Amino acid sequence: MSEKEILEDVEKRAYKYEQEYRDCSQCVLLAIQEVFNLPGDDALKAATGFAGGIGRTGSVCGAFIGGVMALGLLYGRDRETMKHPDEEVRFHRREDIESRLGTLIKKLRGRFDEEYGSIICDDIEVKLFGRSFDKWNPEERDEKARLGGYEGKCPTVVGNAARWTAELIMEERGEKS
Repeated sequence: MSEKEILEDVEKRAYKYEQEYRDCSQCVLLAIQEVFNLPGDDALKAATGFAGGIGRTGSVCGAFIGGVMALGLLYGRDRETMKHPDEEVRFHRREDIESRLGTLIKKLRGRFDEEYGSIICDDIEVKLFGRSFDKWNPEERDEKARLGGYEGKCPTVVGNAARWTAELIMEERGEKS
């Protein structure tokens, strides 16, 4: 597949998953996992709690977190590195990993800030709908749905997050022109 086809595929998958299954963090992560053949049912399960701005609190956007989790699966610290017996080796490896991963996360955040002005779910909703919603209130969720929240608005955020994450992965791998 070409770069363009990969980016379109990951964006379409994430968009469709958000429409069909909801849970923005899982939808971004699942699309990235499938397109880049990443393992991780446990990671996908862990992503569940980040929807709606972390446990439906309107805090950090779950789509952003799904992207961060995908980047972490690829470039994060593993158990062997974390528990390396040599403290100096452990420290240097951690520094290298955190620098690389931190740079990628900063770039992903920049895309969110550029497009939505924030990585906060409630702020993104204000940008998209002119207001935020109480994600625990069924009537509020119905209103969000009535205003296109699950048919186009939130799926667009999710699709964008997956595409931006895929771009960063491809760039990091030297696959992006």
